Amino acid sequence: MAEIAKDMSINQVIAKYPKTVAVFNQFNIDSCCGGYESLEKAAKNKSVDVNKLIESLIKSAEGK
Repeated sequence: MAEIAKDMSINQVIAKYPKTVAVFNQFNIDSCCGGYESLEKAAKNKSVDVNKLIESLIKSAEGK
């Protein structure tokens, strides 16, 4: 099972699970220049529920 936590940075998630770039794009979260931000901060900045973001990232990382 993919392990993704809200305190991980966007860059950490992408480095470990490259397929997740599409999820960040889907949520309009900058996965390039904003890659240093934590998932929690990035989600808050885009008014996205961090738990929904993480759920989507895990599904993507696991190929679902």
